[in-house]
Amino acid sequence: MAGLGITAVISAAAMVLLQGPAIADDCLNDWGLAGQIVRQEKLITVEEVAKSLTADGVGQLVKTTLCRSAEGYFYRIVIRSPTGQLKSSVMSARSR
Repeated sequence: MAGLGITAVISAAAMVLLQGPAIADDCLNDWGLAGQIVRQEKLITVEEVAKSLTADGVGQLVKTTLCRSAEGYFYRIVIRSPTGQLKSSVMSARSR
């Protein structure tokens, strides 16, 4: 996958806080199961998210959790900014 394509998708989706039901829905702690879902649903991978955040100067990915809402899959992420601050956010996991 071309770097520019994933960067554009993540830039459009990253840091977009989801409203309403997405905040309270199911999240997976088992990355074995989450990995299967990522492959089956053709979601953005955690590796792609991390590379894009670093390349765009947003920061370093510290923690990721795959969650699902009525609107689809999303990631709860924690990012360490270039200044060292930790930031929490939510982004869509859809990419392809």
